[in-house]
Amino acid sequence: MMKKKLKWELPKSMLRKLSSLGDVYFVGGYVRDFLLTQVIDFHGESADYSGNFTADQDILVTDVDVETLVRTLSDYGRAELVGRSFSVVKFRYRGREYDFTVPSVRNAMGSIPRPDMSIEDDLRGRDFTVNAIAFDIAQKEFIDPTGGIDDIKRGVLRQTNQNTFSDDPLRIIRLCRFYAHFGFKIDDGTIRSAEENVKNLEKIAGERIGAEFFKIMLLPHPSSVFRCFHDIGVLKVLLPELEDCIDVSQPGGMHAYDVFNHILKTVDEAPQDTLVRFAALFHDISKPRHKFVADDGRARFYGHQETSAKIAKKWLQKYSFSKKFSDDVAKLVRHHMFTHAQTDKGIRRFVRRVGEELLEPLFQLRFADTKAQGIGGDLDAEIEYYNRVKKVMDEKPPLSAKDLAINGYDVMNIFKISPSPKVGEIMEKILLKVIDDPSLNERDNLIEMLKDMAGHRNK
Repeated sequence: MMKKKLKWELPKSMLRKLSSLGDVYFVGGYVRDFLLTQVIDFHGESADYSGNFTADQDILVTDVDVETLVRTLSDYGRAELVGRSFSVVKFRYRGREYDFTVPSVRNAMGSIPRPDMSIEDDLRGRDFTVNAIAFDIAQKEFIDPTGGIDDIKRGVLRQTNQNTFSDDPLRIIRLCRFYAHFGFKIDDGTIRSAEENVKNLEKIAGERIGAEFFKIMLLPHPSSVFRCFHDIGVLKVLLPELEDCIDVSQPGGMHAYDVFNHILKTVDEAPQDTLVRFAALFHDISKPRHKFVADDGRARFYGHQETSAKIAKKWLQKYSFSKKFSDDVAKLVRHHMFTHAQTDKGIRRFVRRVGEELLEPLFQLRFADTKAQGIGGDLDAEIEYYNRVKKVMDEKPPLSAKDLAINGYDVMNIFKISPSPKVGEIMEKILLKVIDDPSLNERDNLIEMLKDMAGHRNK
C-alpha cells in the first residue's frame, strides 16, 4: 500500500502551461526514492538508505526546447540554465529549487538536449534501471522501459544498456556509491561491464571525480564504496596508494587490522564531515613504503604522516578540491600522530602548530583512528587530553599576533623600520614568549620587550 504520493507542488496553472507544450514527468532520484519508501522494509536494515523521501523534484518535459522551457518557467519564478552543456534548468519558487530537463542524450561530455526524443528512449539512456523510471503526472502512471521497479523490489543495481559505462565511465563510481547507499546487489553483467571500462576513468575530468568522492564521504559507511572500488578495479586507477595498503600487516599489539582495513574503519568511525573523512582516508596511506619491523616484532612507520600529507594534497588538488581544503586535509594528516603535551605551555604550543580552526577536526580524526585500531587504542586517554586542551582554550590564551597587546605600528615605531616582513618576524618572536607565558601579554611589558630587542639590535 502506498505510504506517500508523488505530488505536484508547483502552481496548477504552471502544470497546465507545461502540459500544453508537451508531456510532463517526474524522473530520476525523486521517483526512485519514492519507490524505495514503498519497499524499504523488504530490504531490511543493512542498507545505508535512510528511508527519507527526498524533497527534490526532478521534472522532465517532452517536445519543448530548453530555451522555451526557460521562458515558460520564468513567468512563475527564477529559471536559469546550468550544468554541462546547459541541459538542466534550475527553477526557484518560494524558496525551493527544482530541476527541469528535456529528453537528452547523455555521455561523459554532458547532456545533449533532444526535445523530440520519447520519454522511453530518454530513460533507456540513463545509468541504472532504478534511476530510469518516470511518472506521468497527467496520466498518473509509471513509465518503466528497463524494469527498474522490479529491480528496486529485488534490490538490484543493473545498467540500462550495454553502453552505460562506455558512454560515461563516471557511472562506475556512481555504481559503487549507490551500492553502498542502498545496500543493493550489483547485477553480474553490470559488474563485468564496469570492469571492462574502468581504465576509461582516467579520461574523466577531475572535478567530476572529485564531486563524486565528496558525496561518498557523506555516506554513513563510505568503506563499502572503497571495497567495491577494489573489487571492480577503480582503486588501481584513481587511488593506487590505497590499493597498496591491502594486506600490509601492522604487528606489535596496537592494530587488529592491516593498513587497508584500518584506514577504511577510520573513515567509517569519523563523523560525516568531509574534512575529517578525507583526512581519515589519507592519514596512513603511505605506511607501506615506511614499514619497518624492529627486533621486538613491532611494526613502525616512521615519517609516514609527512608523506601521507603530501599524497593527500596532491590527490585533492588533482581532483579539483580547493587549495584551502587540500591544505587543511594535509595539515590534519601531518599532525595526526601528535603526542600529549604534559604542561599547559605545551598545549598552547600544540594548538599554535595545529591552529584553532583545525583543533576539533584533528581530535575527531584522532578519536576515529584510535577506535579503528581494534586492540591497542586508549580512547579514554585521548578524551582526557581533549578535555585538558579545551580547558586551556577556555582561558582564551593569546595564540596569534592579533591577540597581542601590541601591533605592527608599535614595532615599526620602536625599531624605526618601514612595513616589511621584518615586522612580522619580530611579532612572531614576541608571540612565542607570550604563548609560553600568557601573563606577559600586557602592553607595558611588551613595549619594554620591544625596546630591549631594538636596543640589542642596534648594538
